[in-house]
Amino acid sequence: MTKTTYLLRTIVIVICCFQTFSTFAQIEATKSDEVARAQAKLMVVPYTKEGEDIRKILDDNPYIRSAMSMVKQSFDQRGWTTVDFVANLRAAESNRAFQIDRQADFKADLIAGSGTDIYVQVDTQLTTDDSGSASVTLVLQAFETHTGASFSNQSENSGRFNTKDYDKLIEKAYDRIREEFLNMLLEKTDEIREIGRAIKIELNLHEDAEIDFDSEVGDGDFLNEAIEDWIYTNAYKGRANLAGISEKSMAFNEVRIPLFNQETGRPYNPNRFASELIRFLKANNVSASRNIKGQNLFITIK
Repeated sequence: MTKTTYLLRTIVIVICCFQTFSTFAQIEATKSDEVARAQAKLMVVPYTKEGEDIRKILDDNPYIRSAMSMVKQSFDQRGWTTVDFVANLRAAESNRAFQIDRQADFKADLIAGSGTDIYVQVDTQLTTDDSGSASVTLVLQAFETHTGASFSNQSENSGRFNTKDYDKLIEKAYDRIREEFLNMLLEKTDEIREIGRAIKIELNLHEDAEIDFDSEVGDGDFLNEAIEDWIYTNAYKGRANLAGISEKSMAFNEVRIPLFNQETGRPYNPNRFASELIRFLKANNVSASRNIKGQNLFITIK
């Protein structure tokens, strides 16, 4: 080996080591902040068209499974809290919650009931030609679960290569947008920390209830007025929206609650909010029970 060749090889090794160290340093530099800030839960899901069978998409398309795994793993490596979509799907199937005639609703129900604040939708588009050349386009879309607000949209192509290792092509495409996509979602989780996570609340009357939402409680307010005032007072920073009301039901399509208890600093969940609401109702001589599905609260007035 000549002195020049040895020098060039040494330079290449140093550059590769520096790049590797730089990548790990970037992850570690953000990880502690993300663990502290990104307490919002996230789930990676497959893109499906209307009426498509989710099981068929996952069973017949190994590339979308690979892409979902890569994206989920990248969040896991940074210390984020992720929910496994495939595990949730299998659990729903075993509980016979899966109905083949309502695919779109089932996917939406599965996401809503997962307890996640953000979901990332993944799609892969593979193109090949007769020469053996192939490329993969990766499409990522992130949404806030309950409001449907778009958080980030990224797409990238791997470039064309003479290969059948399509997982490598997916990895190449993802590598080109990984940091920008993850950092964008980190900013959005900062927003959730600032304004609170979104939950939905539905209040309904039990079939044997002796009161309705127009009954007077407390100091003479109607029950619906008392509940509305309490929700707006106790929602995080007063952020709530009353979607509809009748004698027998009330619905808030967005109520913000904090990620953390403001006094203890411990994680704050929908059950805590439900308990506080039930205590308020009890103080007004109104009996109620709760049912919680993910970030959806169902309160039954008895």
